[in-house]
Amino acid sequence: MIIKSIEVEKFRSISDVSFELGKKLTAIAGRNATQKTTLLGMLGQPFAISKDSPLFGCSTVDGYNFRSQFSEKFKLSITYEPIGSHKWTLNFHNHGYYKNDKITIQSIARKQKGKPDGIRFWNADGRKKGEGYVQLPVYYLSLSRLSPIGETSKTSTHNINLTQEEIDYCVRAYREILSITSISGVPSLSVEKGTGKRVYSGINDGIHDIFTNSAGEGNISRIILSILSFKRLKDQYSTKYKGGILLIDELDATLYGFSQKRLLKYLLDSAKEYRIQIIFTTHSPIVLNEMYKLHREESKRSGILPTQSAYDTSIVYLSPDYKDDGSRMIKAENISTSTRLNEIINDINLLPAANVKKINAYFEDEHAMSFANFLLKQFCTVNFENYINFVDVDLGWNNYVQLYKKNIPEFRNSIICLDADVPGKSEYRAFKSIVEGSNNMLFLPLEIEKGLFSFLRDHTNYRLFETQYSNVPTLTYDVCFSSWAMEVDYYDTAELKKWYDNFTKYLGGSELLFKCWIDCNQEIAKEYARKFIEIYNYLSDSFELDHIPEID
Repeated sequence: MIIKSIEVEKFRSISDVSFELGKKLTAIAGRNATQKTTLLGMLGQPFAISKDSPLFGCSTVDGYNFRSQFSEKFKLSITYEPIGSHKWTLNFHNHGYYKNDKITIQSIARKQKGKPDGIRFWNADGRKKGEGYVQLPVYYLSLSRLSPIGETSKTSTHNINLTQEEIDYCVRAYREILSITSISGVPSLSVEKGTGKRVYSGINDGIHDIFTNSAGEGNISRIILSILSFKRLKDQYSTKYKGGILLIDELDATLYGFSQKRLLKYLLDSAKEYRIQIIFTTHSPIVLNEMYKLHREESKRSGILPTQSAYDTSIVYLSPDYKDDGSRMIKAENISTSTRLNEIINDINLLPAANVKKINAYFEDEHAMSFANFLLKQFCTVNFENYINFVDVDLGWNNYVQLYKKNIPEFRNSIICLDADVPGKSEYRAFKSIVEGSNNMLFLPLEIEKGLFSFLRDHTNYRLFETQYSNVPTLTYDVCFSSWAMEVDYYDTAELKKWYDNFTKYLGGSELLFKCWIDCNQEIAKEYARKFIEIYNYLSDSFELDHIPEID
């Protein structure tokens, strides 16, 4: 919505790193010490509401300016982080948020009387008044919100002046996220301010109040109030409000699994309704799996693989990498497949990579499997071997149908590709309704040995193959058919297989022959690929696996 991507030239252990953000929700994940919180601060740093903004004077519900405070996000060391050792760029969506749709920030000297220069972050391209900040509201929820109110020595009540409609909104969201089925009395929401920057919020009802709320209840209350702050902006400023950014450190902390899921739904709905780009850090496999489900559902709806920043949701994973000298660096990547998601969840837990679930594909023999494998590579826009496991087992078509008929799960949940000649067999009639009624069976577009024999017996086709595909100049038409002078129907299956093996031996494999046939039968080959992917995508829904992009 606002930030499209970030490019980090240098910042502590991050160097030459970039990643894209979701338009509405972005999860930044990684092990400890991978600079998740630092990146969250970098994303929020250049935003503020200054005097020249039509929103100047507005504040959050709990009484703060819409600006992430430097001290909340960064603790810098002059010794190890000298001035000029920080530089990064935020790229914006093309909505006029900032000139040239980007801003580059770098560290400069902060002059201090009687003290060595400190560090501040500023626009690298100019230091004139008004060039330091992007005029959009930002709200940063730090880990301080997680401190239980019972552990603070003194607080003071902060009047937040909620309307009854706003109270009802907060209580409803609170109950839905935490699955609280009943509240006694007339509920209300209160805010207490402690020492420093600590703010506590909670629900009061007939039997308890903010001072007895759990840390999880307090966490949810603060998040709801932050959303309400943006809702107020949208309601009060109408067209002047162009959206905002909410940053949440450790979103899942203090929350059990069900509430984590409900919270994500609430945040996504709120991001859509109030034009908020929400970015948070997390360690939670539950949150990451839910985020991936949202991403996957959107990908299915679109039917394409757009750039990451075109999606509403995005997962960014930070991981350590080591140079030859042993120095530790941080790398970042956008996660968009279930395979990679499972890998990073294991990485967070310092476990070896787990076996990745794929859909199995069965064929009647090795030649059929090789042909299908090669054909799919010609049309798929992704590496389909990351999605499909070609099983090297030889079974007859009737064996596959019988296993399917007996409801063997493996043969109901896998792709079964039968040879092209099966429909012409007399015994097929008894199984026709089963095959045609299945959702996972299809036929090869070509009888491999017989079909390729017939294809090359045509002199025009062979001339094309010989001049444009063959890598053996001496492999002439006569050499090809020297021991097979009769027409194709003269030979049985065993003889045709012998011809095929002999011919492909001279070629060093079958791929050149496959390529020639596919190029000459583009629509037939493409239709097979479409059907194959259609079956895969149907089966993948049962296992919540990635879809393969459909073929145009």
